[in-house]
Amino acid sequence: MCSYAYIYEMRKVLRKRAVEVTKDLSPALMEQLFSGMASYFSVLSESSRLRIMYAICGGEKSVSEVVALCGSSQANISRQLMALHKAGILSRRKEGVTVYYAIADEGTVDMCQLICAKIAQDLH
Repeated sequence: MCSYAYIYEMRKVLRKRAVEVTKDLSPALMEQLFSGMASYFSVLSESSRLRIMYAICGGEKSVSEVVALCGSSQANISRQLMALHKAGILSRRKEGVTVYYAIADEGTVDMCQLICAKIAQDLH
């Protein structure tokens, strides 16, 4: 679990990075940025996708392993895995008839872990 000090330090790093990468963007590019962010967050707005990311966070998993860990139907899990893969959050590979998924975007995992720690802390 993330400590408060870790969360605080990550927030400082992320704020600095955001300022650096956006400081020279034109208003038109900022609009594209905001539109892209909205699309990105819409992918993360489905709780089953977050559950899948949590399951895969510890390492590569097959579809059947994700189904067992998440307790949903294979059809639903497969649909959510495809959405996460299409968004670039997950990578996939096929070995024979088995498909494996892994985290492709560690930045998204870091962001989700920060938010998870904050919400979990608020639950206590």
